[in-house]
Amino acid sequence: RAALGVTVIELDSSSGAKVLAALRSNAVVCLISDRDLQGGGVEVDFFGERTTVPGGPATLALRTGATVLPTAVFHSPGVDGHIGLVKPPIPVERCSKSLRADVERITQHLTNELAEFIERAPAQWHLLQPNWPSDHKVGQRGG
Repeated sequence: RAALGVTVIELDSSSGAKVLAALRSNAVVCLISDRDLQGGGVEVDFFGERTTVPGGPATLALRTGATVLPTAVFHSPGVDGHIGLVKPPIPVERCSKSLRADVERITQHLTNELAEFIERAPAQWHLLQPNWPSDHKVGQRGG
């Protein structure tokens, strides 16, 4: 990735400061937003079931003014075998007195956009761990 000019910021105690520094230097920051790996994310409706996803993209946008662009890359026959899609920016202005309510609203919007990407090519979305509460129930049933 480094050869392509990509800097990976690993998830640790300094990640937030590194992401903020990247945004302040006008770098493009890509955040994976389909799974709540650390717990404590924002509760959203995702494919008809409640689950949690990271609230970081919305929080960063509200606090820094960064633009949130729903983006996906798909495998596709063609020149280089991939196609990238970028949707219009998600509005990130403050609409309520509660930062949490605004984060929830923006995160739900981003999750809706993500669901549309997944519906476009569901076989290309790889989720190798439970994501919804019902996933744990299926595992307990042995299915």
